[in-house]
Amino acid sequence: IALEYAATMDILDMGCGDARDPRATCGIDFRSYPGVDIVHDLECFPWPVADHRFDRIICRDSLEHVEDIVRTMEEFHRITKPGGIVEIWTPHFAHPNSFHDPTHKHHFTFGTFDYFTGDRAYPRYVNCRFRMREKRLLFDKQELWGKFFFKLSPRYYEKHYSHRFPPRGMYFEIEVIT
Repeated sequence: IALEYAATMDILDMGCGDARDPRATCGIDFRSYPGVDIVHDLECFPWPVADHRFDRIICRDSLEHVEDIVRTMEEFHRITKPGGIVEIWTPHFAHPNSFHDPTHKHHFTFGTFDYFTGDRAYPRYVNCRFRMREKRLLFDKQELWGKFFFKLSPRYYEKHYSHRFPPRGMYFEIEVIT
């Protein structure tokens, strides 16, 4: 996915480890790696970041490592400017990568973040507001059957075909609403 970033954007790479996104202006992780500007246990809230500081948060392959997803989403809302974007890249629950890493605490579905955006008829878990701008499954090129079944019906695909034709991961672009 090619994403455009303005040169003046303040971008946080959450849980960047030693692979901070080159477009990020700040990296936060619980360990001190090159590229980490804020060393902080991401399970301790609030994070040492000013309210509404960032235009965008990049959360690539890190959200599945935190214990409290609800509190983390609330923290994203607090530190992101109104109208800012939270990008979430995570393994799909049906892909072996979701369970391969023993430090993964959560496994996500295509509908997981609908609970935070109000796109589900279920209760909302946060008092802050988000809007889903984009969500997609990421398939490897050879996974044509998975793409086919997903396009027919995302829910039916996840229930009946995702373990047979798993996507490599998922991408969510969630806007912070005031």
